[in-house]
Amino acid sequence: MKGIIIAGGAGTRLRPLTYIRPKPLIPVVNRAFLEYQVALLKKHGMDEIIFCTNYMADKIQNHFGDGSKFGVSMRYAIEDTPLGTAGAIKNAQTLTGRDTFVVLNGDVLTDFDLTEVIAFHKSNNALVTLALKDVPSPSPYGVIITDDTGRVSEFREPSEATKKMLAENSNVEQTGTDYINAGIYIMEPEALDAIPSGRPVSIERETYPQLLSQGKSVYAFHATGYWLDIGRAEQYRQATEAILNRDIIVDVPGAWTERGFWAEEGARIAETAHIAPTVHIGRNARVGEGASITGRSVIGADCKIGANATLTDCILEMGVVIGDGVNLSNVIMDNSCHVEEDVTVTLSCVFAANTLLTKGTRIL
Repeated sequence: MKGIIIAGGAGTRLRPLTYIRPKPLIPVVNRAFLEYQVALLKKHGMDEIIFCTNYMADKIQNHFGDGSKFGVSMRYAIEDTPLGTAGAIKNAQTLTGRDTFVVLNGDVLTDFDLTEVIAFHKSNNALVTLALKDVPSPSPYGVIITDDTGRVSEFREPSEATKKMLAENSNVEQTGTDYINAGIYIMEPEALDAIPSGRPVSIERETYPQLLSQGKSVYAFHATGYWLDIGRAEQYRQATEAILNRDIIVDVPGAWTERGFWAEEGARIAETAHIAPTVHIGRNARVGEGASITGRSVIGADCKIGANATLTDCILEMGVVIGDGVNLSNVIMDNSCHVEEDVTVTLSCVFAANTLLTKGTRIL
């Protein structure tokens, strides 16, 4: 059985982090996000994986190559222009063959039991099976209505304006539970035959409603486990926290040190530095005397943290330099940012790559 990962989006909601890389390659706890999905597919028996790519497609292909480093075989279906989820899958049709395949949206962190979902799909002789996630109602996601057997009777997809309003308004009264499309599909090859080629096609608004209108066997399975869409900066933080808190059990690079935190090869941490157990220190990073790194913080490869610096709930990507006496809280910094000494940032911020904060800067 093959796996398909939809990884073509531009990641506009995660800018500026997606200016220098596609969203699926953003490091989450010092590991490219797509690697977690590849590991999930491999765990459940899929050793042939197809990436559907568009934005910065070359960077994804350069990172994964033929897949041998990850114990799988990888191929690429590149879109000249964005085709939407269904259009992207259709674009990969020549690579999927005539076998059942599993599709993952490339921005979902999950530990769902895919083997269980596949078994449900097979037992119902389904054309398509969607994995469902329960969320508080109302939600900014498309809601799936099923009968008692799990057969889908209706898709209720909110407008983009409604999605945005609900996603940004944390005070909306919760009225129950919705079951949403979790962005994981088990599909038979015949499901692709009716999708038009060469144009954008929405799987939620066009393909699935069409299959329902034709009386096709579309089922949905309520999966359990961890699930998070990392489309926005706050969700990127949540994914980091979930891994560091072990809310989702995934492999992270490095090893658990005798001092009680995660660190990768070559990391050097001063004896007088205080590192909380929910911190991950990347390859060849340096942490100076008296520094304090606490909360759910990630220090990227080749970062340098100065003496007596204090970092709380911060995510630093590769090559960030933090000066002596710096105080940062709830900060995300992309590659190669430079923070000079005695800077304080306590306002939740995301800084683009190569940002310079000069000595004495205050952002409160």
